[in-house]
Amino acid sequence: MATSSVLLHPIRLRIVQTLLGVDELTTIRVHEQMPDVPIATLYRHMAQLVSHGLLEVVSERQIRGASEKTYRVNPGLVNPSQDELAALSREDLLTMFTVFSSGLIRDFAAYVQAGEPDLAADRVSFAQADFWATTAEVDEFFRALMGALTPLLSNTAGEGRRRRKLTTILVPRAESDGPGNAEGQASG
Repeated sequence: MATSSVLLHPIRLRIVQTLLGVDELTTIRVHEQMPDVPIATLYRHMAQLVSHGLLEVVSERQIRGASEKTYRVNPGLVNPSQDELAALSREDLLTMFTVFSSGLIRDFAAYVQAGEPDLAADRVSFAQADFWATTAEVDEFFRALMGALTPLLSNTAGEGRRRRKLTTILVPRAESDGPGNAEGQASG
């Protein structure tokens, strides 16, 4: 698995963001999305991303004596299962979260650049809310969330419907000023 520090380079992060938006692309197609980056620089950074396991080569074909490779983000980094996440090291978890976060940045940038954003009309929201909850209360929250989301997942494109993306991130916070360490509360 890759190290998250590989993604700290702005060009490598942009490459991953570009590939997160599609299934697979050649270096030439990535260059079309990033014309400000010299093609030789893209080849070098993409090779580094492959060597660290962030990208993988899907196919390769010969064109006029040169090899053209098609790349994608390593599928294990995109939507890992709970079991896959549990088996990762701390560094691997940070890498996966960095890839996930870069996808969020890419999605929001695409929204902002697609026209005149109207966050209220489009129901765009991003916020954080700290709360105290037991493990059972968090489990009930997720059941309620999935209960509300499940009917929407079966919707198809239609009049008045716009494709939307819901992203959730829930992490425990270490709190030293709280009333003790009851079940489900982070220790401080």
